[in-house]
Amino acid sequence: MTNVGRKLGVNISTCMREANISLDSFAKHFEYSIKDVWNIIEGKVIIPPVELERIASFLGTTKSELINRESDSLVPDLQYMKEFSEPENLDRILDLMDEYVELREVI
Repeated sequence: MTNVGRKLGVNISTCMREANISLDSFAKHFEYSIKDVWNIIEGKVIIPPVELERIASFLGTTKSELINRESDSLVPDLQYMKEFSEPENLDRILDLMDEYVELREVI
């Protein structure tokens, strides 16, 4: 996975799932909206190091582990997707999907 933000989001999502932390409780703890949490999970926002440290602490892990972990899940809620012969194609497709959704929200 070449997109660092998306990888971080997947790792956060994986840690949430492993710690049995719901989107709602995560959002409430950090005073985020559910949309904010999804933006983090989808890698659409840059998380400042201090905030990443807070997230890691809440999830019972370290900032380094969140950044470097290789989660089994490539993309949350897209389990139907199998491995790509070229891993960078996954990022290209997800980027196109993100652009489509953002354009659709504007219209």
